[in-house]
Amino acid sequence: MKRVTVEVTLSEDVARKLAVLVESTREVRERSLESRVSEVLLELADHAQQGVYRPGSWERPWVVQAFGDYFLDRVESDPKAPMFDRVKPPRGGAAE
Repeated sequence: MKRVTVEVTLSEDVARKLAVLVESTREVRERSLESRVSEVLLELADHAQQGVYRPGSWERPWVVQAFGDYFLDRVESDPKAPMFDRVKPPRGGAAE
């Protein structure tokens, strides 16, 4: 699977607020702030993408609340796995 790297810059205040979401143990609290925030952002991204492809998941209404429902026009039932949605193929076959 091809990976995409995204660089995100946050204020230290925002980073510290996000980091508390994973600071359940001393071992975690001793890791760098960047490491803790990275873990939070990866978890948030995972749940957000689940809200896109899993129509019956708890994440779907969460994603709609956070981002609106416009994306629902861009997904369709996956014929290979009807319980999931997939992003509609681009029109004309061009990559988006």
